[in-house]
Amino acid sequence: MCSNTSEHRRHTKGIIRVQQTQTEKSYHSLRQMLTAGAFNPGDQLVNRQLASQIGVSLGPLREAINRLASEGLVNTVPGAGSFVRKLSRRDLEELYILREAVESCAAAEAVDHISPVQLDQLEAICDEWFQLAHALIDRPAALSQMERWLDYEKRYHEILLDASRNQLLAKVVRDHRAISQVFNIQRQSPELLTSQVAEDTVKSHRALVDALRRRDPAAARELMSQQIRIGRKTVLEYFDSESVE
Repeated sequence: MCSNTSEHRRHTKGIIRVQQTQTEKSYHSLRQMLTAGAFNPGDQLVNRQLASQIGVSLGPLREAINRLASEGLVNTVPGAGSFVRKLSRRDLEELYILREAVESCAAAEAVDHISPVQLDQLEAICDEWFQLAHALIDRPAALSQMERWLDYEKRYHEILLDASRNQLLAKVVRDHRAISQVFNIQRQSPELLTSQVAEDTVKSHRALVDALRRRDPAAARELMSQQIRIGRKTVLEYFDSESVE
């Protein structure tokens, strides 16, 4: 009797551990997908499809989705399913405020730590932007061009965060998906990327690279703040115009 009871307990504990492991796997996989922009705001999360893709059962996947919902990344509608959260105007404002505070500090910190390789990577991104900007003269951006532009933008900011060597700053930005969320909302709006916006962005980002090469923390901080404030103004104005229509 005791032997059977002990065996049952071990079996139960084993099942619980597997479920916990699958839940963690589901959570981290889904969170990575959300962070990487694998879904658009408002997309429905199809449980069976995701469970098959991640390689878990439905129970742990549902627990992971509930956890993401508690973090505000997913909205669960009874009877309808779970959806990637759409950002409100206030959400965007708060994300830009967070980005300006944290990323301007990271840019100043990067002055003391950025490597020659990272500086060359930033220069290469500026060169890619320049080519894209030149292609936009007298015509609006195509969706594919906007996606390429934002992919480079995301990479540019990630390099600067890494170069700051401040894990706490990087964690704050990544935990709040502060970069990916504001860029993902622009992916379906290529009209935001005009030739003037592109030219101004290239100029500003090259100036920041120059400040990093000169080891000028004050200039690096101010240039990053300016870039984020300009992005905030552009995106919020577009958000307001879309809301009116």
